[in-house]
Amino acid sequence: MSAIRPDSTDTMAGRIPRFFSRLPLTAALLIGVIAGAIGVTSFSPFHFWPGYFISLFFYAVLVITSPTAKTALWRGTSVAFGVFAASVSWVFVSIAEYGQVGDVIAVLITFCFIAVLSAFWAFAAWLGWRLQDKFKTLPASFWVMFSLLLAELGRSVLFTGFPWLLPGYAVENTWLFELLPIGGIWLTSFVVVLTATTLAGLVLKQRNQIMLMTILALSWGGAAYLNYFPSQWVTQTGTLKTTLVQGNVKQDEKWLAQTAARSLNYYQQTTLAHLDSDLIVWPETAVTYSYSQIKPYFADFSQQLADTKTTLITGIPDVQGGKDYYNAIWATGDGFGLYYKKHLVPFGEYLPLANYIGPILDIFGMPMSNFQSGDDNQPVLQVGEWGIAPFICYEIVYPEQVREMVRDSDLLITISNDGWFGTSFGPWQHLQIAQFRAKETGRYVIRGTNTGITAVINEQGEIVAQAPQFKQTSLTTNAKAFAGSTPYVTWGPWPTLALIGLAALFCYLNNLFSKTASARQTQKEQSA
Repeated sequence: MSAIRPDSTDTMAGRIPRFFSRLPLTAALLIGVIAGAIGVTSFSPFHFWPGYFISLFFYAVLVITSPTAKTALWRGTSVAFGVFAASVSWVFVSIAEYGQVGDVIAVLITFCFIAVLSAFWAFAAWLGWRLQDKFKTLPASFWVMFSLLLAELGRSVLFTGFPWLLPGYAVENTWLFELLPIGGIWLTSFVVVLTATTLAGLVLKQRNQIMLMTILALSWGGAAYLNYFPSQWVTQTGTLKTTLVQGNVKQDEKWLAQTAARSLNYYQQTTLAHLDSDLIVWPETAVTYSYSQIKPYFADFSQQLADTKTTLITGIPDVQGGKDYYNAIWATGDGFGLYYKKHLVPFGEYLPLANYIGPILDIFGMPMSNFQSGDDNQPVLQVGEWGIAPFICYEIVYPEQVREMVRDSDLLITISNDGWFGTSFGPWQHLQIAQFRAKETGRYVIRGTNTGITAVINEQGEIVAQAPQFKQTSLTTNAKAFAGSTPYVTWGPWPTLALIGLAALFCYLNNLFSKTASARQTQKEQSA
């Protein structure tokens, strides 16, 4: 792990490579943390898209110029720590304000969470250094890109995954946003990482960059073409008048008995005032009574909704067998369906490695939920004649889950209780992620929340209506139904995998041709 590459400085011509290669570890780590923290500015609510490119550029430079694999690991960790400490700082807000453990323990838990996320990038840095050292037929910038994407894939799937703010989310205000219907978030992530690593390779005067530059030219050029000459992948089939009700119930009061009755009354009264809508949406666990408790109580209310051709979709907890709790979304009135959340939030709705971690959290007196996950194959909800794919809170960040369910749907709906985020920028990041799902799938996304940000997003990923945050209110607008599939829905990650394969093949062939040409030139000179 600490093996030194013999030519780590000799083969890197130029002052910049030598400067970074000889940096003291402390200085390199400081640069890494600062560069990483800049990355948060690419995401909502800041929208400074170059920010994440800067973070990844310095990540690549620090890894490529590391004299040892161990140094690369620590340098990569520093950038990752800056990225995640800045980007998911809202975790501290959630734990400190609602975890009932105090600021000191909240800081410790947040630090551990950031450290776990950073470990993926640390592994990527170590692996990228090893690969660039062993397989020199491909440029170092390719291996750094490949290793980082592999680590991000791991971060997205282990322990149900945490695919929050993948590199591709930095492109909302660029041409690359137009690539989402082609290859989804993984295609834009590939182009973002490859752009940064290739730029680093050019600055460091690395060999065999021309093929990577060709791939980038095709990607950016294709995105620019789609921006100015857009393709229509889906077809509008209808319109639903939609009302979203935002209760703005304080998180620390939400589950109190006196609050539950008052909150339910507000939701019902607001709904009765909008019976001219086709669809009315309440947020996640807007109803804090269980499904079995509330269904008989709602019998007359549901019939009144059905009589006016109105469907209500609401978040609601459910209990099966008296012990298995589910986070659910229920359609009633002119629609029907009950969906159980599949992807649970680690440490929020379930505890990974509960037998080991649970006793530790018990020492600190930190309450933990223990929900069950729903079946993988669940039908979409029905709203009149329309199919609506449901996603509860965190599930909207899983592109593959959305892709699988969108085939049977005309619209997407996501309900959330973002009160956990407090006044942090977590809700803005969550909203931005929903915009990407809309663009990828060519579907409207209806987003209902408790405290905001409640919004309706069109099939182009644009917000067409939005309610103010931290206000008890309702939002009424038209949501359009669409049919058809984008290339991403049809092909999934295959376009991205094909591009990665082409990049590797082109670089290998270019290196082979260069060696062959060089050998011929040498032979010719010797013959002369």
